[in-house]
Amino acid sequence: MDKIKNTLSETATLVRVTLGHPSGIKSDRHLKNGLAEDVNSQADLLNVSKHIYGKNINKEFRKIINAFRNDYYYRLSLPWGDSFTDDDASKGVMASGGWRLLPNTNYDQLIDCFNEAKAQFQKDVDYFFKQLETNMKQAKLNLGDAFKEADYPTMDWELVELRKKFIFDIQLGAVPTVGNSSDIRINASEGLKKRIENDVSNRLTQNIKNVLILTVDSLVGQVEHLAEKLREYDPENKQKGFFNNSSIAKLKELVETLPNTNSDILGNDAEISKAHQKLVGVLAQINSVDSLRDESEIGESKRKKVADDLSDAVSGLKGGFLGKAFGGDKND
Repeated sequence: MDKIKNTLSETATLVRVTLGHPSGIKSDRHLKNGLAEDVNSQADLLNVSKHIYGKNINKEFRKIINAFRNDYYYRLSLPWGDSFTDDDASKGVMASGGWRLLPNTNYDQLIDCFNEAKAQFQKDVDYFFKQLETNMKQAKLNLGDAFKEADYPTMDWELVELRKKFIFDIQLGAVPTVGNSSDIRINASEGLKKRIENDVSNRLTQNIKNVLILTVDSLVGQVEHLAEKLREYDPENKQKGFFNNSSIAKLKELVETLPNTNSDILGNDAEISKAHQKLVGVLAQINSVDSLRDESEIGESKRKKVADDLSDAVSGLKGGFLGKAFGGDKND
């Protein structure tokens, strides 16, 4: 663990994205009061909102944001620190969350994907402003009496402020290092410097443990899930043990990123390397997903072999693996 802590700042980078857009949803007190009257309720117990552009603009921007986060950002990086969740972009709020750990080997791919997604996002933002006047006219028709001109930006400064709410940004940071207390360049006692150094060291240790647990648990979980589905699959009752093409696709994606995570973050753990090599071989046996649904005895035999090989590939990551990696239980 100490070796990993000492080299992590050279092999990985901290990354955090801030993604956001205005929701286009606005609460309407007048409508709320009217509804309360209609249903004989108290207005403060109700919440009435409207899509002020006469349509759900969240869909348009959320599609790009979610595609980037799920297909690239989450796949190429790992949670780091205490914050493991992102805000709900569907509500139009900032989706930044905590810092994530990016293996340097994945850096170029992530930045290229980010730039591509940002360019598409910006193109959609420009189109949104180009269509703003048209959308407002359409909203007047769609919203009827719920339409209010005061809900919309008309002044130049209002348009500038609205554009600021569209955010697609990335931040990079260095992984903290653990060194001599003399490296902490603050005007403080040696005791305080040592305490700060110990705190950095302890946080690094816990975060690396979290990354290892997450990596291993995710890999073993996906492999075991697929192996179980293959064993249960019944061609005459296809709902039993049914497995999606996406289950295999996601496992392939995880296996593809595993070497970079292992080399740049986990110190080239031997058991993870062995599991990766075996999984590459097992996945190579699957020339097509449809072949695993073959209803003949050949298909049944292939499903059993693939399931057994999958289980064997991760056998070294179960049992006492985490204890050996940490020198104790994974919850220690």
